Amino acid sequence: MNRKLSFKLIFLACLATVIVIGGLVWLIASVVWPRVRDFPAIANMRPNTTVVDFHTHFGLNPEIPQLVFDGRRMRYEEPPLVEYFRGEPFVYLHAGFLRDFIDPFVFWDERAGVLFISTLYEMLEFTPGSDTVLLNGSPRVIDSPVIQSGGEIFVPICVIQMLYPLIVDYMPDYNMVVVTSAGQPQTTAVTSSSRTNVRYWPGNRSPITQQLEAGAKLTLFIGEEYDYSDVGDMTVAEDFIRVRTPYGLLGYVHVSEIENIETNVPLDFMRGDTLLNGGLIDNFAHHSRVWHGNSPINVTWDSVSNAGGNDSRMQFPLHPSLTAVMPTWFEIDETGMFLTSIASRAYVDWAHSQGVYVWPKVFDFNNARARAFLKNRDARKHAINQLIQYVETFNLDGLNIDFEHLLLADEGPYKIQFLRELAIPMRQRGVVLSAAVKVPYPHTAFYRRDLIGKTVDFVMVMAYDQHWAGSPVAGPNASLPWVRRAVSNMLDEVPHDRLVLGLPFYNRIWREVVRTGEVSHYAAWNTYRTRNFFNERNAVWEWDFDYASYIGEAFATEYGETVVYRVWLEDARSIQEKINLFYDNDLAGVASWSRALAIDEFWDVLALHFFEMPSAQMGS
Repeated sequence: MNRKLSFKLIFLACLATVIVIGGLVWLIASVVWPRVRDFPAIANMRPNTTVVDFHTHFGLNPEIPQLVFDGRRMRYEEPPLVEYFRGEPFVYLHAGFLRDFIDPFVFWDERAGVLFISTLYEMLEFTPGSDTVLLNGSPRVIDSPVIQSGGEIFVPICVIQMLYPLIVDYMPDYNMVVVTSAGQPQTTAVTSSSRTNVRYWPGNRSPITQQLEAGAKLTLFIGEEYDYSDVGDMTVAEDFIRVRTPYGLLGYVHVSEIENIETNVPLDFMRGDTLLNGGLIDNFAHHSRVWHGNSPINVTWDSVSNAGGNDSRMQFPLHPSLTAVMPTWFEIDETGMFLTSIASRAYVDWAHSQGVYVWPKVFDFNNARARAFLKNRDARKHAINQLIQYVETFNLDGLNIDFEHLLLADEGPYKIQFLRELAIPMRQRGVVLSAAVKVPYPHTAFYRRDLIGKTVDFVMVMAYDQHWAGSPVAGPNASLPWVRRAVSNMLDEVPHDRLVLGLPFYNRIWREVVRTGEVSHYAAWNTYRTRNFFNERNAVWEWDFDYASYIGEAFATEYGETVVYRVWLEDARSIQEKINLFYDNDLAGVASWSRALAIDEFWDVLALHFFEMPSAQMGS
């Protein structure tokens, strides 16, 4: 083969190769790539190098300060307030943020115009605009006052850091307030790349929020759940880690771009002096109880309607299984300003002589009185001063608060505030504080039983009146499934060692007209009278295994109509079934309503579980 022919063949072969490769490139570029380039796995391989301003990305007004709390941007919270004085920024946090995330007992009393912050032994009162704060009534000077702006209450950082284990920093470059929980382990790292991209979402296609030089310190949020709903259909990458930059911005960096990972407890939150003798506040924890007596407890309410009733109640000895008796002595008066009293020192001495403590009941009577009382700061003060005097005069061992007529959501925080105000002087005097609460339902969530449990020593759940006097249908007073559910729901809010199970010593009798089916509440009696009523009418009794009580039915003819009376009886067997719940859930004890309605068989059952024990020293 001659040389010219060889060159031609080589040229044609090269040309063919170029044409084939060019065709493949064209095919991939014009047909294949457009179809696969948006696949998540492919898409995340193409880094996005666009830096997008934080405020632009989220559509924020740069004039409005943003708040970051640990690893969250608090986009739904009231923003902080930043004011400048002589060119220096003064930063304030909204009281609502403090209440919702830092201290559930921060309370703005709108009527009094006072912001309350409380601990186990101290009550702080801040008046907006005043550089004086009252600490248990004594004035203390602070550098910067709480302020009211646009009807909202804001607390200055200098005060916050004197009260709570928080680090609060202001980042003027981004108009960002960064709040960090101190005193807890935090993981940090430094950037290893000369230009580390901090992205809005975990993936290479995400825009960049900030580019950092090597050695920049990052706070890491490892293993924390995060809402990726704003990512859309973008695939998130697992090799990214969530961080907070030194400027307060939140985002993600690739794990290959960080080094020197450390976990430490920051110590610089102890800046300046504290306002409190007891150190910084942690109101999410449950305090130790004042109660130092034997547990579990067996207590009973003693229904007394007038001063003379004390003498009649003293005619019957207290059962030796009882820990404490709770006579109904203190009630909000008609004005909603003071408490009325039918207390008796002779009754207290009589109970003490039998080794039984006295924890009188303080109750609200109706919503009108409760609302007027709770929303009046002076009324709360008067009542607390009265109760202090009653404790000392009558030698009381405890108090039981029973405010159960609240109707509106805004009344709940005022009840909590009253308990906080009352708890301080009672704790100082070693007086046991307890509260009675209704069975949890969604519409009564504003009672905040969880906060009551963090304030008092015992919480009594009144696990009865499943079907109350005004119920449109007949039914049991406290069926076992209903009581079991009540205990379970209460344990979601109150620790087991503070929860006391309420037991009913009474029965509700129902009357039905057979012809019309009309049902009405007939009476509420003790078990002895209820049994006699039904047995006199030849009642048929049958044990209901589902409800764990005897159902009694008795027929009668009245005014030409056939009527049937029904009752779900509380007796020794039904009470024992409920006491089993006390054991199953390791509760703090039981409380019965009421001593006046008790019959011997109830005490016999309780005596099997609550023994007469040497009591702690009675009040002196």
